[in-house]
Amino acid sequence: MEGCLAVDSARKSGELALLWQDGLDVSVQNYSNFHIDSLVRLENKDVLKFIDFYGQTASRSRQQAWDIFRRVHHKVNEGWIVGGDFNAILNLSEKEGGRSKPKVLMEEFCNILEELKLTDIKPCNGCFTWTNNREGDRLVKERLDRFVASDVILDKFPFLASYVVRQSRSDHEAILIDTEGSKPNRERTGHKAWFRYDTCWAGEQELKDLISSIWEKEESNMLAKIDMTRDKLGPWQFSRFRNLKYKIKGLEKEISRLMDGRTDDRTACLLK
Repeated sequence: MEGCLAVDSARKSGELALLWQDGLDVSVQNYSNFHIDSLVRLENKDVLKFIDFYGQTASRSRQQAWDIFRRVHHKVNEGWIVGGDFNAILNLSEKEGGRSKPKVLMEEFCNILEELKLTDIKPCNGCFTWTNNREGDRLVKERLDRFVASDVILDKFPFLASYVVRQSRSDHEAILIDTEGSKPNRERTGHKAWFRYDTCWAGEQELKDLISSIWEKEESNMLAKIDMTRDKLGPWQFSRFRNLKYKIKGLEKEISRLMDGRTDDRTACLLK
């Protein structure tokens, strides 16, 4: 990563970090123990504000966080996105198990989003982003992590989409936002679009035999052999692996279904 800003938490949890890759134009404006305010310049020269956020559970700290959002709302000229662990839910459908959240806290969260004209970006897959990793009746799941965006962002990026990325070694799932996530896919189909090397090919004996049969031909020069290899590999990969991505998506959907549904001993065993 080319850039990184890490902010220590004032408590035992809630550290923040903002990282960006080489080639991205990111300018950090300010930060606190529970937010990092940055400007991001996109490839088309558009600028948006992104706020990395960690929600507070203490009433006083929570109000301080909302006040930061209010200041941004009054001053911002660009569209803005807030993403992170809000430590809050909008309604009871975003929680399963454990004690009910106080209604006043859910109303407070709803009201601040309405006041600042921020829209909750519901994930295309799954719902819950946090679990206490207990089993049986002690299991609690909540949607604590999310992205919210201003109207300017929603108008500028009509295909904006967010996703839950399942994690195996954390109580929180990762969340992802894609400005073109729901845009119709117009990529080419057919074997010509499949000519690209993948490391999973290395263990395929069928592929090794195919390549060997081409390069053992003495009557062909190197360029001819390269062309023949390309012409053979495209159809081979297409026929051999075209269903792989659909199988992966199917497994991801099944994992999300298990994570978001009622968890019993059988479900817990399947997830393990």
